[in-house]
Amino acid sequence: MMVVMLRVMALGFWRDRASLILAFVLPPIVFMIFASVFASGASGKLDVRAGVVDEVASADSGRLSDALSRALSGRMRRFHSLPALTAALADGGVDAGVVLAGDLVNDPAPVTVLTHPGRRAAGEVLAAQVRIAATQGVPDLVLRRELARLAPLLGPAPAPAIVLRRLGVGGAAAVLPAPFISQRVMGRGDPLVVYYAGAVSMLFLLFSAAQGAMSLIDERRAGMRMRLGLNIGGVWPLLAGRMLWLTALGVLQALAVFLVAWAVYRVPLWASIAPWLATAVCAAWSAAGVGLCLSAVSRTREQAQTVSTFVILILAAVGGSMAPRFLMPAGFQAVGWLTPHAWAIEAYQTVVWRGIVDGRVLAAWAVLIAFGAAGLAAALLAEGRRKL
Repeated sequence: MMVVMLRVMALGFWRDRASLILAFVLPPIVFMIFASVFASGASGKLDVRAGVVDEVASADSGRLSDALSRALSGRMRRFHSLPALTAALADGGVDAGVVLAGDLVNDPAPVTVLTHPGRRAAGEVLAAQVRIAATQGVPDLVLRRELARLAPLLGPAPAPAIVLRRLGVGGAAAVLPAPFISQRVMGRGDPLVVYYAGAVSMLFLLFSAAQGAMSLIDERRAGMRMRLGLNIGGVWPLLAGRMLWLTALGVLQALAVFLVAWAVYRVPLWASIAPWLATAVCAAWSAAGVGLCLSAVSRTREQAQTVSTFVILILAAVGGSMAPRFLMPAGFQAVGWLTPHAWAIEAYQTVVWRGIVDGRVLAAWAVLIAFGAAGLAAALLAEGRRKL
């Protein structure tokens, strides 16, 4: 009977073209939007609109200003005074500002980056672009600064230093010397692309599972549940068949998202296809259990739609499907482990981006299976208590 139920639900889904589009077209589109926005922001490729004030007007400051303009691909405006730059920064005309206020060779901190309190990330990105312009666009400036500092101090010195200052706050918040840092990428591909492939797939897995499980309410309303329950000896085969179908559908949905990630963003899916498949099955199983539970405890389809939307959006927000968990406060990050989203995202990142299967992945698989089993058990209990 479970196989029959699985076949019936698969045929019904195949004939519903709207459901096909929502299941296999919408998730990849949403994933590409999130991946493009957040991945570019994390990699320092934000289209920052910058303003610059050159109070020195020297040959060195002019060359640094030109190099910065090239680094920002022309997204830089020149202002004649600091008040004009501050006003533009306050009203949103620019995202961050640069003030060249000292001798770029001899002053300890000749460059100041002004950051609006509501756009701190733009200031960090602009500071990085200033360093790039100073070390790559005007390399002799760095060499001359080091030689000038080396003579009296008998030691190397970084150059030029950058002061980050928030708009409306007096004084320098921090002095950031131009770093000569060796970076090593500890993963394969863009980590935020992998993150959102798992996050978006998990979000839509819950929605699809909740929507698919609502056929249980339709059968209950039409009296079909009574006849089927009497013929097959209970509700267990009905719910088990739905659980299998929703799990299979969830795996296909996750595959659609990760195929786009592989084709568009070069995510190394095939290098970890076996652990990825295990993660996808566990994630789909957990989503199916939650969806069945929400439908089983609801009396009407309207109630199920309202409750499932509320619960799924809360789980997605706390679990990291809407915003990266590492941007959340520590309390929210801890609460996120109570959702299947956090465990699924962690497992996907470990097996796909890091390319390993460790204790965290095994723990995530176990927790996801437990979520699904608990949801199925709750659905069996709720449906078993209803009168045939």
